[in-house]
Amino acid sequence: MRKLPETMVTGLRLVWRAAPREMALNAALQLVVALAVTGQVLAGKRLLDRLLTVGDGESFGVVVGPLVLLSAASAVAAICTVVRIEQQRVLAELVSRSAITRVHEVSAAVDLLAFDSPAFHDRLERARVNALSRPLQMGNGVLGVLSALFTLAGISLALLLIEPLFFVLILVAYVPVWLATTRASRVAYRFSVAQVERDRRRLYLSLVLSRRDEAAEVRAFSLSGFLRRRHDALYQERIDDVRVLATSRMRMGMVAGAVTVVLNGAAIALLVWFVSNGTIGVADAGAVAGAMVLLSGRLDALAASAGSVYESSLFIEDFTSFVADLPELQRRAGSGAAVPPLQSLVADHVTFSYPSRSEPVLRDVSVRVEQGQVVALVGENGSGKTTLAKLLAGLYDPSDGTVQWNGVPLVDLDRTAVRDNVGIIFQDFVRYTLSAYDNIAVGRHERNDPAALREAAERASADSFLAALENGYDTLLGTEYSYGTELSIGQWQRVALARAFFRDAPLLILDEPTAALDPRTEAEFFDRIRQLYRDRTVLLISHRFSTVRNADHIYVLEHGQVAEHGTHDELMRRQGKYAELFLLQAAGFIEPGPDASS
Repeated sequence: MRKLPETMVTGLRLVWRAAPREMALNAALQLVVALAVTGQVLAGKRLLDRLLTVGDGESFGVVVGPLVLLSAASAVAAICTVVRIEQQRVLAELVSRSAITRVHEVSAAVDLLAFDSPAFHDRLERARVNALSRPLQMGNGVLGVLSALFTLAGISLALLLIEPLFFVLILVAYVPVWLATTRASRVAYRFSVAQVERDRRRLYLSLVLSRRDEAAEVRAFSLSGFLRRRHDALYQERIDDVRVLATSRMRMGMVAGAVTVVLNGAAIALLVWFVSNGTIGVADAGAVAGAMVLLSGRLDALAASAGSVYESSLFIEDFTSFVADLPELQRRAGSGAAVPPLQSLVADHVTFSYPSRSEPVLRDVSVRVEQGQVVALVGENGSGKTTLAKLLAGLYDPSDGTVQWNGVPLVDLDRTAVRDNVGIIFQDFVRYTLSAYDNIAVGRHERNDPAALREAAERASADSFLAALENGYDTLLGTEYSYGTELSIGQWQRVALARAFFRDAPLLILDEPTAALDPRTEAEFFDRIRQLYRDRTVLLISHRFSTVRNADHIYVLEHGQVAEHGTHDELMRRQGKYAELFLLQAAGFIEPGPDASS
């Protein structure tokens, strides 16, 4: 509660930043409605006074003026309410867009390693969900509080002038409602936080059951029922918790509502008694009754708005604390020294651990890549090749040791500029549901050069099938949307290679770049790799030893360490791990001779 004023200001600032004009209009409409309701009370009292004089010789014309004023106030209140509700729809979209954009900015700026932390995913999900509604909820709640207070001020003034006691009674009657609303908000917040990880698991299962990527395997292994049972079990746990939450909040609301009803009933009974013994006149009693009804309505609105502010203040801190990291992340990414042309890239006694693993993935690894070389990383699955590549690309920072660009640690260089000098295609490359043109252009999205893009596709042997699509390079790839076309996995890989070529970076990192290519295309690619990357530096990761034998230098990783390194011929002469794996692969392609059994 001590932090509530600060959080309210933060929420209003978020709404104002997203849509200042719409927020100002909304606030103005709230104020006009408040003034109109106050006018209704005053005009209603005047109307009752004039009605009581009609039977005492006054003509009916004396009520025309107050009646017109009451009708006008009611019309203004109704019209402004309709306009405010519709404007609020626009305001909601603008605020949601602004807030989710900030979440996306942070999620794109955090270190890649953060995505290996369950705690980060929980924070991200809470920020993402709350960004869609809580800033607007906070803004609307504050505006609602202000509107209710404006209206209360007018109604209260009327009641204080007529009979102050009833103003006090109505206020006291709504204390239980405020207390129950506050407590219910705290319970709802604790429930939401407790559900985050389970909801993420449930959403994952829902996506697996409905996405195209998993559809074939789900059917091949008859997984639908199995996955649905897992999904439904998690959903049932949530529903059970929702029942407990609803029961708790319902109990609090019912107790508070019952107390408020009793106190309101007592106030009405007191008013009737005052009229019966002549303490208050009929006109004043009518005005008090009308004011009490309006006051009760405004207090209901105030309790709801205040509860909304309090509840959103609990949730919005998840959002604000998440996006508060953005300036520091942006500063760190671009605060280093300029990046000179690449001459050497060195991993110097590097050790690296993932948050989710107790043992390091890499231990005391040293690797050197010189400008213009083709350097290969080989090893069995889990040996740390891809992790090392991400360290060399500046996507991860080592736990120990340094990665140096021309002798300067990457952490001392402008990180964005470092990545701008690196082109990388991962084994699990992304298949964007965008046009064929855009799928290649994302390699260097700011580069508007259709001729160079077409050349990159030709170098990757992708131009022939992309140009033959129904709409050529404008064809949407993927079948999730209308008019989309699917490619084979091998064709997708060529598109990914074209993306790397179009990036035209001095350092290219290829992680299993030909895993989905047919043997002929693979052979052609590696035959041309030096031609394609003349004056460029290439770091190549591959399980296929036949594809790396012509590399300038080969590093063999085993259990997160460099087991040996050298040229293909040097490593074969040593008869070590490389020679063992090379001959093991080669044996699968050599037909045994007649005396093989001997």
